[in-house]
Amino acid sequence: MKIHDFSGGFFFEPSTKQLKKLFAVKNENVFIFEPKTVTIPFDQHIGAPNELVVTIGDNVRQGQIIAKSSADISGHVHSSVSGTVLEILEVPTFDGETQRAIKIQCANEKTLPELIPADLAPEIAVRHAGIVGLGGATFPTHIKLDPADHIEIEAVILNGAECEPFLASDDYLMRYESRKILRGGELARQIIGAKKILVGIESDKPKALAAMKKAAKAIPECFVFALPVKYPQGGEGQLLETLLAKESPIDGRSVETGGFTINVATAFAIAEAVDARKSLTHRYVTITGDVAEPKVISFPLGSSVGDLIDYCGGFIGTPSRVIHGGPMMGKTITNLDFPLAKGSNGIIVFNQEHDGKLPESPCIRCNRCVTVCPVRLEPQSIDLAYRSGDLFTCDQLMAEECINCGCCTYVCPARRDLAAKISAAGNEIKSLKKELAANEK
Repeated sequence: MKIHDFSGGFFFEPSTKQLKKLFAVKNENVFIFEPKTVTIPFDQHIGAPNELVVTIGDNVRQGQIIAKSSADISGHVHSSVSGTVLEILEVPTFDGETQRAIKIQCANEKTLPELIPADLAPEIAVRHAGIVGLGGATFPTHIKLDPADHIEIEAVILNGAECEPFLASDDYLMRYESRKILRGGELARQIIGAKKILVGIESDKPKALAAMKKAAKAIPECFVFALPVKYPQGGEGQLLETLLAKESPIDGRSVETGGFTINVATAFAIAEAVDARKSLTHRYVTITGDVAEPKVISFPLGSSVGDLIDYCGGFIGTPSRVIHGGPMMGKTITNLDFPLAKGSNGIIVFNQEHDGKLPESPCIRCNRCVTVCPVRLEPQSIDLAYRSGDLFTCDQLMAEECINCGCCTYVCPARRDLAAKISAAGNEIKSLKKELAANEK
């Protein structure tokens, strides 16, 4: 098979590559973090909100469902530890609001986890396990595994690109759990009737590539590809272009191209659910940047950012920003009590020396943002329209199609936070359309 190039994107500048070396996780181990308490948000998915099904004072087991919804587009939430329910509280979100969560005191003694019933079909087990897209989208996987009957799936695509600088969570997962990842890919292939499995990994992950290629030898029609280290190679649309030379439809689903894409961590979770009957209670996270000991950690969902930073030896220097996710698409958090959830794959700390955040200046119309936009938008025009309150023009310029990859912000010589403004415009447009639709009923 031939590897293709996707439109837009860029290769990182030398300064970013130097910082990537400085922030690299040098320890080869995956560390196991065991907190004293966890604070687990009710809702860790795109879709209908969950309702709590336990009460304060209850003793719960790891893997036990603690919040769920009967709606199709939803994701069960399980206790990530065995222990006692202490309280129901509000915890911070990225947008400055709060969300409901449950705080659990971890038991002093180890107890056996609650397992998924053995007689469930694979797709039902995936729903029971509460699996969502672990690349960051958090869309319920059981819904994604049920495409329309008329769609013929050519390939299951396992996304191991992990193109954000500094993150190594998927890299380490592929090194040590390659067989389970590909087993999850096989299960997805069986459920949706795909013909083959394609795995895309950026070429700067040689150990992950070697492990996945070795494991792939035992699986028919399974192919592992080393991809150029080009951002945002790990975007779903960009990976489809690279491996299948197909573009995602604007008014449709990417699966309509014949490519069914899931993150390697999602594939691993599928295998754990079906074969080991384990619900989604833990995942890998990279804690790096200006911390004493950067690490990849297996943690129970609901662990706090502050506890994990302390586990890595604390801050180096005075922290300027703490980012949840990668430096390109991640969001700044201001409260170290923030609980990590299913969509958490990285925490990056920048101190005042490495932050490099500069004040913005007026747009100079250089058009660099247009050149790198992987979905062919006009970032500078949307940005200017949004700043002037012109949501109609933002809609005409298709602000809702932004994938918030941050390419435009990265290359902007005026240091304008284009991605944030375009994302805000898209969200406001979606809200207005939803409100209009509700009023028409």
